[in-house]
Amino acid sequence: METLNIGDQVEFSDARQVRKRLVMSERIEMEMVCYEPGQRTVEHHHVGQDEIFHILEGDGTVMVEDEAVPVSAGSVVYIPAGVKHSVETDETRLIMVFFKSPGRSGKRSGKG
Repeated sequence: METLNIGDQVEFSDARQVRKRLVMSERIEMEMVCYEPGQRTVEHHHVGQDEIFHILEGDGTVMVEDEAVPVSAGSVVYIPAGVKHSVETDETRLIMVFFKSPGRSGKRSGKG
């Protein structure tokens, strides 16, 4: 068993979004990303991994293929393996946790 306080992991940078691995196992991965206004991830996809985004704070847009999905605190977005997606903030900071399954072997790390 592992425990941690997500609030203790929150960190922002003007240079780029801050991404932190929270939990990693062969079955599941959990990471957190903190975005300043206007920051984004590039469009990408995951071969063989489903992904779930949970927005903890802020507003933004998740692009899923060609569909723009507005998100805010409490939103959950499921993205099946192989589907192209990206995330962009609006005019607020955005804090998001995401889960990918299956995971990869490794340890939890509070650093980027």
